[in-house]
Amino acid sequence: MTGDYLLEKLLESFQNSYDVERTCDINGDICDAYASFQAASAKYVLVRKVELWRAECFEHVFFHVKRNTLEMQDLEHFQKQIEGYIEPVLVRGGKKWPGENHMYTYMTAIYICENGVKPEALKWIRAFRYVKNYMLTIRGYSEARILVFDMKERNIYGNRAAKDLVKGYKKARLL
Repeated sequence: MTGDYLLEKLLESFQNSYDVERTCDINGDICDAYASFQAASAKYVLVRKVELWRAECFEHVFFHVKRNTLEMQDLEHFQKQIEGYIEPVLVRGGKKWPGENHMYTYMTAIYICENGVKPEALKWIRAFRYVKNYMLTIRGYSEARILVFDMKERNIYGNRAAKDLVKGYKKARLL
């Protein structure tokens, strides 16, 4: 199985619920694919004009197929993208806070590595954490997740925030 084949399988499953773009430029970073998701939940009283509450959830997924091994510089670059562009522009829309009904936004990087992961990069992935609360979580939060498909070792890794993703993909037996 090649990295491109696995990417196609992943994108097939994402296309039902996500808006998918192929070969996307995210602030100068070329991703093999980008997927975005938005869902809203609300509770009404008799008519839709009278809302009791509303919650909006978002996810931005960045796909990278790595022909070489995954290295620290790749992961550090993703962290800089989160802090410099993804969180301020994609999550908050360039404003001080996200929208009024924002509940959460996940910023997910998926790396498909054909030649494995360097040990120091794996250690960094497991320790990586990025969570930002808005107005003491009144306006929700954003959280970064990293998911790595190691095709050489036939394993899936992720940070703590991506624990459920790792568990789900291991059950699906994609590798």
